[in-house]
Amino acid sequence: MKINDEVYGMEEIKEDILVELINSPSVQRLKGVAQWGIPSEYYHKKNGFSRYEHSIGALILLRRLDVDLTEQVAGLLHDVSHTAFSHVVDWLVGDPTKEDYQDNNHLDIIENSEIPKILERQGFDYKEISDLERFSLLEKESPSLCVDRVEYSLREILQDGNSGLVSKIIPNLINWNGQLVFRDKEISEIFAREYSKMQNEHWAGNQARARYYILSNILKKAIENEIISFEDLNKTDRYVLGLLIKSKDKCILDNLNLLEKGFEIEEVEEGIELKKKFRYIDPEILVGNSIRNLSEVSPHYKSFLEEEKKNSNNYPKIKIASIKNENK
Repeated sequence: MKINDEVYGMEEIKEDILVELINSPSVQRLKGVAQWGIPSEYYHKKNGFSRYEHSIGALILLRRLDVDLTEQVAGLLHDVSHTAFSHVVDWLVGDPTKEDYQDNNHLDIIENSEIPKILERQGFDYKEISDLERFSLLEKESPSLCVDRVEYSLREILQDGNSGLVSKIIPNLINWNGQLVFRDKEISEIFAREYSKMQNEHWAGNQARARYYILSNILKKAIENEIISFEDLNKTDRYVLGLLIKSKDKCILDNLNLLEKGFEIEEVEEGIELKKKFRYIDPEILVGNSIRNLSEVSPHYKSFLEEEKKNSNNYPKIKIASIKNENK
């Protein structure tokens, strides 16, 4: 199998287990799940990418870092537990400041899929594969570097038109004794500041939070009125949207139209306070034969990061113009 990825270029996959998993229903479903939580036609940023593209990217990046096949498999499967609309589900049943519903249900989703049989037939333990904490390059707690965190950032940087920066970052990343690190302090700081920019202007920006709020209210109403079931969220964005539109419920259609057409946001003293997960990064850098965090070797970044942390819970209250029947 040959994959021509827009971030990493051509990659040939020869391992039977990877080919079979890529073609499995669970991984293929991710083509219908938007990485940013809301499909492009209902989101303020266009030309987004899918959880499938991100998962393939994570696999390729792990391969470029020369990790073993078990971690490659884990990387390919790390997002199969995402529901439709990704982290919007955390506004329904989880915590928007943690966004961990998918992580908490990863093993359960895999157990109830075709994946265990595929893995066991190929000599892999699905419980080991599902335990993402075992894989030091794939997943790490914030603010460390990890392939998951780096990959979706690179893909968004490319989507924003900065291919030159992507081409600088990728060769600067190395696998140092099972840890993802940068070779160069300057490149690491450029990446870290770009990451903070995406957090402030996109992932936790007013538009993203407002749109998550609107869509989560749509889904709550649809579940309460039995237009959809929670189990429907284990399918794709498009499938659930089809049920919502087919319902012809005026409140639902009005708010879908609001998402599609766009709206104004005003920061006000008496408005709705919408909190979202604070994402930040303090990249590891190889200095000689030891690993240091960027904040340890860059006083400027240390001050910047302290300010970001201090402001992390200061979400402005907002008013969304023209939102209709939000409490019905």
